[in-house]
Amino acid sequence: MEKEEILKHVGKVVRALITSAKPPVELRSVVRDYAAIEGEQIPFRKLGYMSLQQMLQDTHEFNFQNYGNEIFITAKYNAKTEHIASMVRQQKTSKSRSITKLTPAAQRASCQKAAHGYHSYNNNNYQQYQAHQQQQRYYQQQQYWHQAPQVYRQPAPQQFHPPPQVQDRWDNRRYCDKQQQEEQQRRIKEQEKRDRDLKEQQLRAKEKLEQDLKEQELKAKAKREKDLREQELKARAKRDQDLKVSIEQELKAKLNRELQAKLNTELQTKLDTELQARLKKEQTRFEEEFQVRLEEQLLVFKKQQEHELKKRTDDFEKLRRDYQRQKEEEERKEFKSKEQEHKEQESKERKDKEERYEQPVAMRAAKLEHENILVTIANDKAPAMNGHGQNHVSSNGQGKFNGGKPPLRAILGNSAPQRQQVPSSVFKTPESSYNRSFHPRVTHPGMVRSTGSSVNHRLKVKPPSDAPTPAGTPITPPASPENAQTKSAAKTTPKDDVLRVHGSQTKAGNSNSTPKPKVAIKSDASFDAVSSLNIYCEANGFEKPTYNIFNKPPHLHCSVRIDGTVYSSYPKEFTDEETAYQCTAQIAIQRIQHAESHQKLSVCTLGNEEFIDGLYKELLKYPHGILGHKLEDWYGSTFRQHLPSHWYDLIIESSKIRVEHGIDPRIILFANDPGSPEPNRISTSSVLPQLMLPWQLNESGSHDWNMFISHCDSTKRVWARLIDHIASFEELTKHMGRQMAVPLFRQKVSKPYVEEIYLVEIPDGWNRVRVISVDEEQRSCRCHFVDFGDVALFEFEDLFHCPPQFLVLPPQAVCLSMYALDKFEDHPHAQPVLRKELDGQSVVAHVLTTEKQFLELGGAAQGVVEKGKRRACLVATLYDTSTAEDIHLNDLVAGRITKCTPAPTLSDEKKIGKTTPVLVSDINEDGDLMVLLRNDDLKFVERSIAQTVADLGEQDRVNYSDLLHDRHVFVCDESVEGVKQWFRGRLVTRPQNPEEETFDVYYVDDGRQRKTHISNIYRLEANNRALATFPPQALPVRLHDVPEIAGQMLGRLRGLMPSRSEALVKVVAKDGAKPLVNVFIRGQDPESMYMCVNIGLRMEFEMASAFDKLELT
Repeated sequence: MEKEEILKHVGKVVRALITSAKPPVELRSVVRDYAAIEGEQIPFRKLGYMSLQQMLQDTHEFNFQNYGNEIFITAKYNAKTEHIASMVRQQKTSKSRSITKLTPAAQRASCQKAAHGYHSYNNNNYQQYQAHQQQQRYYQQQQYWHQAPQVYRQPAPQQFHPPPQVQDRWDNRRYCDKQQQEEQQRRIKEQEKRDRDLKEQQLRAKEKLEQDLKEQELKAKAKREKDLREQELKARAKRDQDLKVSIEQELKAKLNRELQAKLNTELQTKLDTELQARLKKEQTRFEEEFQVRLEEQLLVFKKQQEHELKKRTDDFEKLRRDYQRQKEEEERKEFKSKEQEHKEQESKERKDKEERYEQPVAMRAAKLEHENILVTIANDKAPAMNGHGQNHVSSNGQGKFNGGKPPLRAILGNSAPQRQQVPSSVFKTPESSYNRSFHPRVTHPGMVRSTGSSVNHRLKVKPPSDAPTPAGTPITPPASPENAQTKSAAKTTPKDDVLRVHGSQTKAGNSNSTPKPKVAIKSDASFDAVSSLNIYCEANGFEKPTYNIFNKPPHLHCSVRIDGTVYSSYPKEFTDEETAYQCTAQIAIQRIQHAESHQKLSVCTLGNEEFIDGLYKELLKYPHGILGHKLEDWYGSTFRQHLPSHWYDLIIESSKIRVEHGIDPRIILFANDPGSPEPNRISTSSVLPQLMLPWQLNESGSHDWNMFISHCDSTKRVWARLIDHIASFEELTKHMGRQMAVPLFRQKVSKPYVEEIYLVEIPDGWNRVRVISVDEEQRSCRCHFVDFGDVALFEFEDLFHCPPQFLVLPPQAVCLSMYALDKFEDHPHAQPVLRKELDGQSVVAHVLTTEKQFLELGGAAQGVVEKGKRRACLVATLYDTSTAEDIHLNDLVAGRITKCTPAPTLSDEKKIGKTTPVLVSDINEDGDLMVLLRNDDLKFVERSIAQTVADLGEQDRVNYSDLLHDRHVFVCDESVEGVKQWFRGRLVTRPQNPEEETFDVYYVDDGRQRKTHISNIYRLEANNRALATFPPQALPVRLHDVPEIAGQMLGRLRGLMPSRSEALVKVVAKDGAKPLVNVFIRGQDPESMYMCVNIGLRMEFEMASAFDKLELT
């Protein structure tokens, strides 16, 4: 304790000496001044220090710098001494020179000499003055007398001669004056000589004194340097000794470690060698056994396959012969009764037509709800959306593979209308009253996949049954808003361009009725399209075509209804009704002709070998191959039959035909050279190619892409697929399912590698995944679904090698960042809203990133991984254009997240009687506590505040106009020892005039109210919308069953629970807005038990009242 007091005293004195002196300050000058003030040297040896510098360093109040042999010292200034040091530094350098102080004897001698010189100087001056006066009088008299005779001689030409006596007196006087002058000059010269001698003596004495002082100083300096060198040598010797000891110890330890490591290495090497030999032996034995079993199983399987194939071939041949005979008989019968049936059918149709015309209009409208609606879009007429024509290579419009989503038209604007609200039970939050009603949406063709938020949700889907199901039919949405009710797909050919949407209920009796033969539509140049369509309907007994016009000129859309089937011209627009009628009728005629041509084809009756042989012979005529998407039309026109359902499997297994994969990914079929034993397939890389995005050729143009949201990680990572590429993806999925269904093509992965592409099977089917990380101990790995965007954990046994032909299609999932929602990335309540509003929806993405910026950010459609976190390279605004007006989904999501965020509360009935961890932020004058719930919401607020502080600048300071409309502000509080603390704040009152500079601000996350200058207030709503709209976190609570707290007891309570101290609160009851709680805190030791603050306060009051009673008695 005494040592600390001495150190503290020495530190104060040294700090005062350094502060009062102008820098730089030498350490030795501080030591000299300390001895002069305190009367003794600094006692560093007494305190056990080797040097003075070591002692001062131990106080942690000074800094030292070495320049040569000199040591300079500076003090670590605090707020109290900084202004003194600043004034000392700003002092100007004194121009006066120091004068060496003389000894007392020298001072007395100098005083005597100076006095004698002064008196001598005064006497000489007086004598000189007297002599000068006499000389002046003499000269005046001489001048007078010399001038007077001249004046006198002018009138008289004769000269005047003074008497001899007078002449003698004059001569004597002149002689005396001359003598006096000579005497005076002699005295002056003697005085000057004495003065010179005295000055020389003083200079010599001064020089001698300065020389003596300099010699003394040099001797003292040499002595000090000698002492310092001795101390340094001693310290160096000690350090060398310590270093030597430490080096020896380290060398010994290092030798021991190296020896131990060497022994361990040798032992490990020996063990590894033995284990590897043993493992190799076991592996060889296992491989031999496995090979034998595999060959046996393959032999058995091959025999079974051959037997089954032979049996099926025989059965099929028998069925084909029976069918041929039956068909010939039916044709003969049909030929005989055709004319009679046709007449009967015509009379029946006329009768039905008359009955239908007599039915009321209301009954017809009710009937149309159960009819099948046929929506057609001509392949050569339907334009892509947003200005992308059909010739555009990367067109992102609604093509023939639109996939059943509602028609996505061009963005009308940035309006975001609120739809009619419907009740929902998805969230048990205030947001349930703000749910928007969605336009009816249907899944894409062939997509059994769930649109859940993750693969974990999809894994819960039950696998489809083994029963055969009809092939999926491509469907598209209705053509106009009034036909917006989706229907179930009707059975038709897979490649039929007529896109059907069926009603939920079919007309009664249709399944049992015999289909009537239709009269084919005829093309006649003498009739226009509308007339030709009327003739076709009249010939088949249909009602007259009904045309409907939508929208207003010049953006008219048209549709025509024929026998319950609707043909639409959407998205083509017209300026007048007549043109719309003609174009729509022409589209209907083309679709009807296309459908009729497909209906004339028969089912394939060829065997597997016959199908391959016939296809091979025809492919030999095409050396450049046949495109896969044209194969069905080409085969139908060549063989007049449909392709067999398993044609792809037959081609893959055949050695006569090879399949090559393009990059979009269209497959191309080639006939192998005759005699080629194995199929010649091109080798593809194991790396997936990059997805080609539909950038506009004009950089200044807008990038509006039709997309399907497949998964949402956050507002900065939304995964979507381009709708234009969905057909290619569905084709790839179909081929993967067919090939991987054969056990021979399944190759399990023994050891997966990071960034490699593999296949996994889930209830939805087969999917491509990229390995993110591998845990070899658990034999599991985290995988990213490259075509969907979500991540899941799989075991090694669940992974299969991906064949090269399935690596041609680029990853379909595109990573997007929602514009202006980056602050909502880690929002604790954002995920349910994203899952509800975006997952599984078709949207139009207005991409704000240009192609140049995209390449600068990494140029990856799936984003880039930085520090283990994926960052999107595309920023977009999402729109829902399936309604009459566009819906701005970015604003909608932000608003729903804000409304779904619940305010913190302790007044819930579920909280009563339960303990909740909190942070005590403040205690007001009434003894009420302001607490913060320790949960994810508070962590988000703290992270957002730190992020906002890092992004703030001078331009973010508020002005008077900002305070008039901003509800929340950002405040910099420097009231606690100058440390900057940042809080969300709210103005207590609105500003009254622009001259106001200080405002009352309530800290919503702290509970305090402070006066704040306008220079410390920043805009919050413009910088961080997520933080500005987040509910206040400070909650007021009142201590239960305690007396009134005030005065000294309030101070003790605040000392017991300072700001941001941890505590537990237990709600006992509710008292209006403030719940009554019991507060529990720990002592200073973190391992101590909790104690109840309420009980402690009651005991304090009881003890105080007891002492008061004792004093009164």
